[in-house]
Amino acid sequence: MKFFVNKKLEKNNSIFEKKSKITLAKSTTALTCLITSLFVNSETGLAQTTTTGSMQVSTSVASTCTFSAGAMTFAAYAGSEITATSAITANCTNGTAFTISFATAADTGSIYYLVRDGGSSSTLSDRLETTFKNGSAQTMTAGGATITGTGSGSSAAAGTITGTIAASQTGKTAGSYSKTITLNLVY
Repeated sequence: MKFFVNKKLEKNNSIFEKKSKITLAKSTTALTCLITSLFVNSETGLAQTTTTGSMQVSTSVASTCTFSAGAMTFAAYAGSEITATSAITANCTNGTAFTISFATAADTGSIYYLVRDGGSSSTLSDRLETTFKNGSAQTMTAGGATITGTGSGSSAAAGTITGTIAASQTGKTAGSYSKTITLNLVY
């Protein structure tokens, strides 16, 4: 029986020893978690330090321009000098300088021909001789006088072109006379 009791005692000691090791391992793991938690929490509780830096931010605003010219419509020609005007409107980025000029060359000297619909500019009876001036009374031709200004960021009057059909142009054929003049805007 002694042998049996010793065996039982050894078995109980072995079980107790295993339980102690398991309990010790659990306790050690719990203690490690607790210490880690305290360590992590104590770091966030430390005084924080702030430092500053900078970043460069930039962009640009491109210069842009658009313009329009109102139709220049003369009264019916009856042999006397007549005039008509066209209002020029420009819409340019604020501070953008611009120049508006004729791109179409004059037919002769500084004279443009309004030609009868279906007629020919080489036939005297099919054309009306016309000149154009800017607001400064300078004659406009391709490469000649211009209209200048500076954009305000919105559509604004840039100037006026005045056309004059000379008097005493006799023998003209009845009909509608016209000419398309191309303008350039440089900015």
